[in-house]
Amino acid sequence: MFLDTANIQEIQKYKNTGLIKGITTNPTILAREKMSREKQIDPLLHEELPMLFVQLVGESFSELREDFDNLFAGGDLKRQIEIKIPLNFSGLEMIRFIKERHPNKKILGTAIYSADQAIIGALASCDYLAIYVNRMENNNLNPYEAIAQTRKFIDERNLNTRIMGASFKNTNQVIKAFDAGAHTVTIPADILELMINKELAVSAIHRFNEDGKLNL
Repeated sequence: MFLDTANIQEIQKYKNTGLIKGITTNPTILAREKMSREKQIDPLLHEELPMLFVQLVGESFSELREDFDNLFAGGDLKRQIEIKIPLNFSGLEMIRFIKERHPNKKILGTAIYSADQAIIGALASCDYLAIYVNRMENNNLNPYEAIAQTRKFIDERNLNTRIMGASFKNTNQVIKAFDAGAHTVTIPADILELMINKELAVSAIHRFNEDGKLNL
């Protein structure tokens, strides 16, 4: 799983569970912390998680390339940063640019609302594809069908691309995304908390511990 946040306290709380393989951010998430992208990224890198995805900003290829250059200007730690790129025409141009010059840099194609868009991302050699589950459901689109169709395409061609379910508002959506074929998911901290600490389980564990103290 990935944690969809830029909040350092949330990352520190959950990183030792062994569940979190990386962090995904986007401009909206970074804006919530009310500081520059530069100031937010450096402490995240020091948490030493395997992957930190940062989204490029720009409408055109030239704007995306300029932001890429700015993002990696100086600092050895920044080599750990992986890239999120929205899957539109300019994004595809930028994906090709990065893959030709930095083949080991992982790319997460994002803002995906359909199977055909995801398939384009797989053919463009994206390492991950972020299919937006809740946003699709809110627009009367079926995200689970899109995930299943994309997974079938990837598996039949033995591609290395992995589907990352994204945009969740409840835990049931997460389970359905996995059931449809998502390889992984990126979820906000509140959703992860709901998955870990179920009220009935917490109550049972507390009772076990209270009973166990009687035998110590």
